[in-house]
Formats: sequence, C-alpha cells, structure tokens
Amino acid sequence: MLRFTLFGIPVGVHASFLLVVVFGPLTDAASAMLWLVAVFLAVLLHELGHALTARTFGAGGVHLVLYGLGGLTSFQPGRIGHGRRFLISAAGSFFGIVMGAGIIGLARVGVFDGWNDLAIDFLDYFVFAAFIWGVLNWIPIVPLDGGHMVLHLAAMVNEEKAPLIAQIVTWLAVAIVVPLAIWQQYYFAAALVGIFAFMGLRDYRAQREPADEAMPEQPDPRPQRDFDPPEFPI
Repeated sequence: MLRFTLFGIPVGVHASFLLVVVFGPLTDAASAMLWLVAVFLAVLLHELGHALTARTFGAGGVHLVLYGLGGLTSFQPGRIGHGRRFLISAAGSFFGIVMGAGIIGLARVGVFDGWNDLAIDFLDYFVFAAFIWGVLNWIPIVPLDGGHMVLHLAAMVNEEKAPLIAQIVTWLAVAIVVPLAIWQQYYFAAALVGIFAFMGLRDYRAQREPADEAMPEQPDPRPQRDFDPPEFPI
C-alpha cells in the first residue's frame, strides 16, 4: 500500500484502486492514465472533504484510504454530535461538487480555450469523477454519504430508531433510482445501487444481531461499534 501524509492527515492508497481504470476510457494508454489520475485526485478531494471537516470539529485519529472504486475516511468522533456528523457526511461531495462546478464555470467563460486535447480530456474526467459522482453520492442510500446524512438527521430526533429510518429511506430510494436507471439503460449504475443497498442492509442486520445466548454472562471481547456502519466508504 502506498502511504503518505497530506495536510497532516495519513493517506493510504491500496493497489485495488487501480480497478478504476477498467471503468474509464481504454482506447489508449494515455487516456487510461489520465482517467486514473483524474479519478485519484477527485476521490482524494472527496475524502479530504470528510477528513478536514472532521478534524475541524475536533475528531481524533483522522485518516483515509483509497481502495477499490472509492475511499474510506475514518476518525474517532468523540463528543461530536449528529448535527456536525451530518456536515462531515455532506462535506465530501460538497468539495467535489464545488470544484467540478468551478471548472465547468471557467470552461464556459473560455479559460481553457486553446488547451490541448489531453488537458481538456483530463478536466472532463475530473469533472465527471468529482461533480457527477459527488451528486450521486448524496442519494439517500446507506452506505453512501446521503444515507449517512439521513441517519444523522434521524438520530437528532430519535437515535434508537435512526438506523431503521435510514434503511426505510434507503429502500424507498432504491425503488425509485433502480427502475429509472434501468429505463435509461444505465444497467451498471442500477446494479451498483443495489449492491450498495445490500451492503448497508448487511451491516444493519449485523449490528442488530442479538448477543450469544449460550454465554450471556461473558462480555463481548470485540470493540463496541457505533450504531451506524463505517463512515464514508465512497
């Protein structure tokens, strides 16, 4: 794993992150490399949005890792309330959307006129990964950022029922998004939404499993988990 520090935050990049190349332009080596670098920067920006916001609110142990088709920001929330955790959840996509929108705005006023084709392709790839994926990440499906945002909003009202509420909203969103994606022939997107939703359901069920009845007097040696799934896997 590649490791480095950025703004005082430890960053790890797993070899599985190279899988993003498969979903980009494979017409030639230059395009594939530009896609990989653009997605790397976009995902790194997204995770830094979570990480820097969490650190601003006083979270400890902030670190992030890029892997697979996305990334994961982890931290020790301490006394950070659900209102601030909502903002932390929203910050990743917000950073990407602002940056992507800024590039789009500059392009419309001609700032990039005359740039060579490779540079324009790189900007297109970055805007897609930062802006479009940022918007999609706000879909209220656990474990996407939008699902965590719903979770923390619900927890501000009723912490005990928040995970159930988030699951209900998740599957309502799936019932809307998946048929629309299939109708538009975005079959991979539909499959990805379903996979994410089942990942969230799996974690929800795992956290709700009753304790082992065979040895009720024995304490669980595993670390206690918070009520929500790991923060920001995308």
